[in-house]
Amino acid sequence: MATSQVDRSGREGAPLRAILRSPGWVGWAVATFGARLPVAMAPLALVFAGRALSDGYLLSGLLVGAHTIGEAVAAPAAGALIDRWNPRRVLAGCLTVEALLFLAAAVVVGTGGGTALLVVLVALAGAVPAGAPGGLRSMLTHLVDAAVLPRALSLDTVLNQICWGLGPVLVGVTVAAVSPAAGVGLTALPAAIAAGAALRLPDPTSARPAAGRSRVLPVLRLLARTLALTAALRVLLGVLTVAAVPLFTGSGQASLAGLALAAYAIGTGLGSVLYSLRRWPGGHQRQADVALLVLGLVVAFAVVARPHAVALLTLYAVAGFFEGPTVLARSLHLERVLPADRRATGFSLQYAAIGWGFAVGSMLLAPLLTRWGAATVVTGAGLAVAALALAAALLPSRAERGRRPVTGTPTRTIRPRRTGGRTAR
Repeated sequence: MATSQVDRSGREGAPLRAILRSPGWVGWAVATFGARLPVAMAPLALVFAGRALSDGYLLSGLLVGAHTIGEAVAAPAAGALIDRWNPRRVLAGCLTVEALLFLAAAVVVGTGGGTALLVVLVALAGAVPAGAPGGLRSMLTHLVDAAVLPRALSLDTVLNQICWGLGPVLVGVTVAAVSPAAGVGLTALPAAIAAGAALRLPDPTSARPAAGRSRVLPVLRLLARTLALTAALRVLLGVLTVAAVPLFTGSGQASLAGLALAAYAIGTGLGSVLYSLRRWPGGHQRQADVALLVLGLVVAFAVVARPHAVALLTLYAVAGFFEGPTVLARSLHLERVLPADRRATGFSLQYAAIGWGFAVGSMLLAPLLTRWGAATVVTGAGLAVAALALAAALLPSRAERGRRPVTGTPTRTIRPRRTGGRTAR
């Protein structure tokens, strides 16, 4: 990478141009889009598949849960594998297997095959490529210069939100025009394209394994606080997703539930981009805590907003706006505290925390919606997350404060800073 060119572009006020001109960025964007689009397409495709096979939604929920849990369970180990071996080949291999598994699942759906086999195929389709999002985000930290990394990670968030907006639409159109089996089979196409793009990515040769040592547990201990707060954020999103329909049903506009989730996704992308445009006071970890606190307080207004559809739409959009800085700041903090050969593991642990948090929010808290009402549950979740974020912001965090305690090979020079008259790194 021509670092000097990137640095000059950044100083000239053209960070976007610097990112786009980084060698390998276009291939990375194609691989990232292709790897994340199946994740966004799979839930709706599996809902249609389950309904086609069982004339109900019990199998649909089982299939979606199997895919999500497969991702969450396998992501840390998959990320460690990417850190240990050649990232391009591991990513390409995993994404190719994912495409084949979705094709096999489509055949099972189309032929009315066994549900047990389908559940296994779907779980494997979630588990095998689970390290791809974290691995590709880790590779991005090698492709662009540190000066433009915040903007690059915000573009990564925007790509992710585009996938979540586009994926369900593609599935819905395909199922309506062809069949539920075709909706599942279509999910294989972007995975196959991503596999080809991954093979053309530059190899971050600085990442090398620490032979004979665990690669997950040290990173897990270091990032425990970050991962817990990331999971809390996704619990909130899970609750908001499940509660969207009953919230808008109460306002007499149930059809606006999908628009509310789209507003949340757009707000997330916009908030991420705006956060990346300038420097903010405090470290990334503290900034993420403050953004999460505000997000929780915004969501807590659900009880007040519930009779009004416009107020609910605004609440979803504003909540998404504050999720963007929360996620981006945590990613920047993770990149800062981890060496190069641990970042895929760290980002994959973050991905697993997202999956577990969303599963808790959408599956375990869903029964409370009937007992207490959607607005009450959403408000309670918002207040709980706000309290957790406030406690995290007020409590000191010694384990993650400005140093790299996990051994590895750093890719950037860390300038010494003065602490109490002594030089520290």
